[in-house]
Amino acid sequence: MWEFTSGIPPFKYEEHDFHLSISICEGERPGIIENTPKCFVDLMEKCWDTDPENRPTIKELEYKISEWIRCINRYYALNRDGSYGFAVPGINSKLENDMLEFVKASNTLVQEQTNITNISFIQSHSQAYSASHKPTSTSDHSECMIVD
Repeated sequence: MWEFTSGIPPFKYEEHDFHLSISICEGERPGIIENTPKCFVDLMEKCWDTDPENRPTIKELEYKISEWIRCINRYYALNRDGSYGFAVPGINSKLENDMLEFVKASNTLVQEQTNITNISFIQSHSQAYSASHKPTSTSDHSECMIVD
């Protein structure tokens, strides 16, 4: 979800190694991107919960995101002039507020993109991506292992 708001994979500029894995297990997360709708941040942070039982299921994610998309599409179909002062018929106020957060964030992003005149190529860390491989011995890192 974070990649949708940033446009780049999380931890793109860091080596994808054992240390990064441990940091993530200990709660490290990428920073929230400015102007990300609060409803999206809240859902993303639920996905990051350290307890898997507290995370939304894929069905819950699909339902929530589909609702947002449906409402946003309806908003744009009904409101082509860019004002925010109307209610979309048939949705509750929470969903409408979420939808308006996305619309405002989208408008802000469009404005920021029009202000960008020089986009430079951004190089990722050379070890940011790795192919699947057989785990090596863990004796070097046994002090970091989680034991129940």
